[in-house]
Amino acid sequence: MESLPTWRLDDLYADLDDPKIAGDLAAVAAEAEAFGARWEGRIEALDGDGLAELLGAYSALLSRMYRPQMFASLSASTDALDEAVKALSARVNEQATAIGNALRFVDVALANASPEAHARWAASPACAGLLHHLQRARAARPHTLDAAVESALATKDLTGRRAWSRLYDELCAAWRFDFTVEGETQSLNLAALRSLREDPDRAVRRRASEAILTRFSEHAPTFAYIVNTLYQDHKLETALRRYTDVAGPTLLDDELPRATLDALLTAVEAHYPVAQRFFAAKARALGLPRLESHDLLAPFPGGDRLVSWAEARAEVLGAFGALDPEIEADARAFFDDRRIDARPRPGKRDGAFCAGMVPGVAPRVLVNFHGRLRDVYTLAHELGHGVHFTLAGKAQRLLNYWPTSPMAETASVFGEMVLTRRLLARETDPDVRRQLLAARIEEALGTIHRQVAFTRYELNAHLARARANLSTDDLSALWSAESERLYGDAVQRGALDRWGWVGIPHLVHYRFYCYSYAFGQLLVFALYRLWEQEGEAFVPKYKRLLASGGCDTPASLLAALGIDITDPSFWARGLDVVTEMVDAFVAEEGAAGE
Repeated sequence: MESLPTWRLDDLYADLDDPKIAGDLAAVAAEAEAFGARWEGRIEALDGDGLAELLGAYSALLSRMYRPQMFASLSASTDALDEAVKALSARVNEQATAIGNALRFVDVALANASPEAHARWAASPACAGLLHHLQRARAARPHTLDAAVESALATKDLTGRRAWSRLYDELCAAWRFDFTVEGETQSLNLAALRSLREDPDRAVRRRASEAILTRFSEHAPTFAYIVNTLYQDHKLETALRRYTDVAGPTLLDDELPRATLDALLTAVEAHYPVAQRFFAAKARALGLPRLESHDLLAPFPGGDRLVSWAEARAEVLGAFGALDPEIEADARAFFDDRRIDARPRPGKRDGAFCAGMVPGVAPRVLVNFHGRLRDVYTLAHELGHGVHFTLAGKAQRLLNYWPTSPMAETASVFGEMVLTRRLLARETDPDVRRQLLAARIEEALGTIHRQVAFTRYELNAHLARARANLSTDDLSALWSAESERLYGDAVQRGALDRWGWVGIPHLVHYRFYCYSYAFGQLLVFALYRLWEQEGEAFVPKYKRLLASGGCDTPASLLAALGIDITDPSFWARGLDVVTEMVDAFVAEEGAAGE
């Protein structure tokens, strides 16, 4: 196996024992106390210049507080079982929470400020770049509690929600699987075993899937306890904050009305038969009467190939470069500066992510690279996030830096699309081309249809937990119901598939995030068509969208590109693209079989 990169974190801190970590936290804590003594109780009366000064100092304190938190979090993501890492994470999170509590009065005061104060600030040129942050604060007013209660809730999360999420990660990171392939038995972690679900050998895929799901079933009682605790915590907090919708906090953060979420879910669920038609066509192409669940990621004969890290880098950078030189340069910097961790190893978190950091601190990407084509797509996806954060970091201050969750998936999915375009343009082998076309469809179905099924499961599970504690059978029944709706008769599911809910970390770490993937994919179909129609004229618009970060609502940012996400037909147009791809695949496979 070739040498794969691990990331450097020494631009943050030298190592776990770096005394600057404690020093920085102590300094920020002292400055936060002085900040509170100066500003608490005065915000309502500030003019625009005063508020701009306040929020500038506030942002600077938050940025410095986040730095040790990010170092601890990134360290834990690659070595969750190391006791020194655990100790550092606990210590940093406790101290950062205390600092956050000392600053809590700012958000509370902005939310509760009078309309007259907000009007005064809005009229001030000094606050021109802060208006959206102030609008978000006003929108949160009905659900904002007094500063003491907000601080108590944040402190409670250290031994509550965040602790349970960390336990989930540590349990999964500790798993090892003795697995034999081609006569060689290896000890694999969860990420490595998941990759074998794409193996050309159907028996290997089946055994890998069964090993994973069996482990899920064995630990299901523990994970059910985690889920029940997290969902009950959510119920209690939403009631305290006077939300009537279980998804209310997420939608407030994402700046979308519930009607938009419902329109998305309904449109995609009505499109499930198209997904089932593809699964049936794939079964025929593989010579199977019907797909089984372990066949969903199966490669086509002659279409799968191993990809080296060097090849993956070249393909992704080439795809990004065909879009724009600056985008390629920003992606290349992740490789050159060693900001990618790609080597699978014990204790490392499963899956992939991009950590956006804060303006002025370079983002990081984590992947588990096993040399499969899908891993190249994952790399393109996460580097898309990285470019998004990089461009936003150049243009935005901290309070407007992070895009909302649905918008955060724009550049990542667009990265996958431009990669497919590059690979198809250069590939002449018909088997590999078929694999690429199918992979494009599978990515779309996985990003849209599967994530909507996850979202519906999560919504139903939260509502059910509000009524009673959920057993493992209850959670499995809810999971199986959504799987049945998605796959229908096109995919045969075994008895172990009911435990799939155990292995979806987004359902533990984030609330109702999964719909963002579907939102992002359907949005990218619209953006991609604009690129095809406008060519180079589209690129500056696209880069401005990414550079906008979270400086405005999704609806306003996209309206500038002529996209109306409040129009229900918007989702239908995106799904039409999926239908066209499936129609083309079915027609091609039908012609090949004649």
